[in-house]
Amino acid sequence: MFYFTSQLKTYNIDAVDGEMGKIKDLYFDDQKWAIRYAVVDTRKWLPGRRVLLSPTSFVNLNNESDYLEVEYDKEAVRNSPEIPDEDAISKDIEDSIAGYYGWNRYWTGNMLWGPQDRPLANFQHDEMTEKETRYNQQLETQQAYDLRSEDETMDYKVHASNGKLGKVIDMIYDDEYWKIGYIVVASSENYMEPTWFVFDTDAIESVDWYEGDIYIKTTVEAAKLTKEYDSMEEIIPSL
Repeated sequence: MFYFTSQLKTYNIDAVDGEMGKIKDLYFDDQKWAIRYAVVDTRKWLPGRRVLLSPTSFVNLNNESDYLEVEYDKEAVRNSPEIPDEDAISKDIEDSIAGYYGWNRYWTGNMLWGPQDRPLANFQHDEMTEKETRYNQQLETQQAYDLRSEDETMDYKVHASNGKLGKVIDMIYDDEYWKIGYIVVASSENYMEPTWFVFDTDAIESVDWYEGDIYIKTTVEAAKLTKEYDSMEEIIPSL
């Protein structure tokens, strides 16, 4: 199923022993556009902590009651490695939290979620066998990806090869592999009565992450010949 990332960011996060908070941002990698972490606002019960949870820890997405269940209790999350707010999410940090929770290391191998290619994993507290550890070390290479904030990507300017198309106002992901498959672009022609374009992330030619510009492999004229939407409600059922 497809969903808007903006919708996910309104959901509560529920541990097995109660509510932990809300999702305040999503980190995705800028090569495969897969959602790698949900950033959880835990101020009510764990102030001053930066909590990242991988989709491998999600067990139930309830779209009727607007909550997302994870497989851990609060104590497991409380004891997870601390991540300073001011620090970028480095590979060392990712390796540390993956080791603690027992998550598959998605950056090893060539598949979307690593050698096993699955977004679901069991909580193992780093009980990886010596053989598995050697295997991951052999596969691991210096990846050319960076983690990007979904929140910061909103309002990026979107360009065709011969002109501006509009700005990013939402993204669409699937709940099987947690990959961002589409960006939703508000047309720049009339912001008073907007229409929306939807572009597959595979159609993105390049992104200037510093200037906030996304370039699509199309022309303005070709984009206008594709389906334009008059409301956001039309988009998901059409995919």
